[in-house]
Amino acid sequence: MTDSFNFTRLGQANLSGDAMALFRDQFIPELLTAFDAKRVMKNYVRSKVITKGKSASFPVLGTTDAKYVTVGDSLLGNQSIAHNEITINVDPFLVSDVLVAEFDLKLQEYDDRAEIVTEMARALANTEDKQLLQVGVLAARASGTVKGREGGSTIYASTDAKTDASKLAAAIYSAGVELDEKNVDEEGRYCFVRPLQYSLLAQYEDIKNHDIGSGSYSDGTTGKLNNIKVIKTNHLPQENIPRGSGTVPNNIYYGDFSKTAALVMTPQAIGTVSRQGLIVEPKWILEKLGHLLTARILQGHGILRPECAVEIAATTAPST
Repeated sequence: MTDSFNFTRLGQANLSGDAMALFRDQFIPELLTAFDAKRVMKNYVRSKVITKGKSASFPVLGTTDAKYVTVGDSLLGNQSIAHNEITINVDPFLVSDVLVAEFDLKLQEYDDRAEIVTEMARALANTEDKQLLQVGVLAARASGTVKGREGGSTIYASTDAKTDASKLAAAIYSAGVELDEKNVDEEGRYCFVRPLQYSLLAQYEDIKNHDIGSGSYSDGTTGKLNNIKVIKTNHLPQENIPRGSGTVPNNIYYGDFSKTAALVMTPQAIGTVSRQGLIVEPKWILEKLGHLLTARILQGHGILRPECAVEIAATTAPST
């Protein structure tokens, strides 16, 4: 005699059909939420959404002068403002994909769908943040994009700027001076550092003694330096990143970042063009007896106004 068991399938809709149907429906909003929660850089850059085409252009304007006039002088618009446009291309699809075997799902005693969703979201968000910070450093190294505007800046702090809080803090302060001298807006200035450098700044008593910001030793936080808010991130580049081979992006994200100790910039420095936001598609693959979970975005990043970016390098100035 064979025992008869009547399973209640938690992923089945109305007691019929695919036993994973409800699980796959829930996958989409969970990934969207997780992806947004893990994006750090999205609030610190200019963004443009396009509905067709392969690129987007951002206008960049130069500066003009003022003059005195006297009675009878004609105003003929003799002050010309230089114009330019910066084109940012859309890269190939950035994809995170996971194939889950149906056999494993049948035998599994717990649901790790949430962990899979989190890892897929983290992969996409981390790649986006890394690329934006790489572009930010490249902006600091770039020349001006329009007549009348300067290029980016590099402050050569010292070889131990990554381990000496006083030198790093002084360099961040100097970065603010660089931005002031280039007439960059004072609002929205940020400094991106890795966790070790952030920790050193949080322990640096001179910041608190001078009443700069609201840093807390107990909370491990640091205040502003010269009106620059310090942001902690694991994604500031710190190695030599090659161009790569095979399918490569249409924008430049590679370079030698091994000496980069910090990046100071405003949202005007770099930009993002998005052709398609996050797309999530679960699919049952019969021939593989598995569930393919895919998430992808279609976007690209590039330099807009280099004068709004300052790299702090852990090295001495090159000899001339």
